[in-house]
Amino acid sequence: MVKIGLEIHQQLDTGKLFCRCPGELGDEWDFEFDRVLRPVISEMGKVDRAAIMEARRGRVAHYLASLRSSCAVEWDEEPPHEPDGEAVRIAAQIAASLGAKPVDEVQFMRKILIDGSAVTGFQRTALIATDGRVGDVRIETVCLEEDSARPVKGGFSLDRLGIPLVEIATGPDMRSGEEAREVAYRIGSLLRMARIKRGLGTIRQDLNISTPGGARVEIKGVQDLDLIPKIVEYEVARQESLVRLRERFGAGFSGVREVRVETDNRILKKGKVFAAAMKGAAGLFAEKLHPGKHVGKELAQYVRSFGHGGFFHSDEGKLPKEFEQVRKQLRAGKGDLIIMAAGTPEIIELVRERVEQFARGVPEDTRRAEADGSTTFLRPLPTGARMYPETDIPPFRLPEVERLETPEERLARLEKELPPQIARKLHMSPDYWLFEELGKGKELAIILTEHLPALRRKGLAVRKEHIRRVLELLEGGMAKEGVSDALEALARGREVQAGRADVGEVRRFIRKLVKERSDYIKSSPDPVKGLMGVVMKEFRGKVPGRTIMELLKKEID
Repeated sequence: MVKIGLEIHQQLDTGKLFCRCPGELGDEWDFEFDRVLRPVISEMGKVDRAAIMEARRGRVAHYLASLRSSCAVEWDEEPPHEPDGEAVRIAAQIAASLGAKPVDEVQFMRKILIDGSAVTGFQRTALIATDGRVGDVRIETVCLEEDSARPVKGGFSLDRLGIPLVEIATGPDMRSGEEAREVAYRIGSLLRMARIKRGLGTIRQDLNISTPGGARVEIKGVQDLDLIPKIVEYEVARQESLVRLRERFGAGFSGVREVRVETDNRILKKGKVFAAAMKGAAGLFAEKLHPGKHVGKELAQYVRSFGHGGFFHSDEGKLPKEFEQVRKQLRAGKGDLIIMAAGTPEIIELVRERVEQFARGVPEDTRRAEADGSTTFLRPLPTGARMYPETDIPPFRLPEVERLETPEERLARLEKELPPQIARKLHMSPDYWLFEELGKGKELAIILTEHLPALRRKGLAVRKEHIRRVLELLEGGMAKEGVSDALEALARGREVQAGRADVGEVRRFIRKLVKERSDYIKSSPDPVKGLMGVVMKEFRGKVPGRTIMELLKKEID
């Protein structure tokens, strides 16, 4: 029986968790620095296997920092401050809404993480609540943790590091990709009722999948929920194929040795060439694991995860003359599989290592989700030996909170305050919390659901202070028709002043316009509509549109 569990990581819309920096991303940096991260012993007295593999890769982590979005806490030059109170409150609300039981005392832990995404070499995480439920699916844990550094070209940006995350982990209670997708949608809808960040990268789903005879595999970074069924289908097929091929993986390697190859291949001509044979394993690397992936590709991805290029194998059907030369030097038979690599024998040793893992059974991996539904090896699945207590943050108790509204409850409440079509747009809007913060009201709701999305499509960043200023202008007498222009002007850095035009001034402008356009008025089937835009361009925001239309109709008549 296939077992599937979900881990959902959602950014909260607050400042950073352990300092008072804003949780905002950017693409400009003030300075850079490097770190070499090493594994440490956990509270269990062991070193985590995932940390050991990361250390084998020998990477130097390069960080890019902005003074606007990071401080000495993110640079690991200053201890963490007390946790952001609003982030703690929102996490507690989410846990309550899932029916989870809060812990008696919150104690942050350090989770060893040396892939470069944490300057400290660990991620701070705390258990908030346990034993919740979504329908028939158990919620095993709800945690509050800090987000990791953001991979960018050239290294890791520290703007994302420290943004609060709520992690929701279900039990392995789902049996199909379709069921997992539906549960993810249900949890996602609930999260949208909390004060969370919205947009690409602000929520990340991980899948835990195990099959009979296989192993638990964690698949990280599922962005598209509709891709979950295909990811499950492919991972189940991959594990079942590895189980089926297990005995063939035990064929055994010959020793890796340097060989001489006469070739025109540009890769093999660069330097030394190394090779090894698997006795009686011809055809093994061409075996399909699932659509779009065979064994050879799976092994190549493992090798590349250590920073190497790929390798050649005789099942590809390429370089037949070169493989014949190598076959003779290795004294291998026609039924043997030949592996060949340029530059370093370590490439073939890594292939051997992975093949021996497959011979023992399906490895417990952490893998990355790809856009086609396939997955790529990242590192071994972490063990319990990756946690130790955080000594810089005192334990604390969670605040008393009420559960969140459901989407249906919020919509019903808003429909009592606003026109139904506006309420439907607002109740799931990412800008709903601006509605609560800036004073509610129909005009604010229209700004958030109509004007704001339109201006964002133009690439304009309308900020909270811009909306607040427009609300002040409306109170000062600005016509509603001027809202969009005022918001756009403020977003472009221009100041906007409240002002109303004298009706007599508008009447004189219309009288002159009608006189100049008399021929157009006589020939047009709808002259009011044709001239309305001309007058609005002159008086938008200074006179209500209804007044302009009445004056224009009267003058044309």
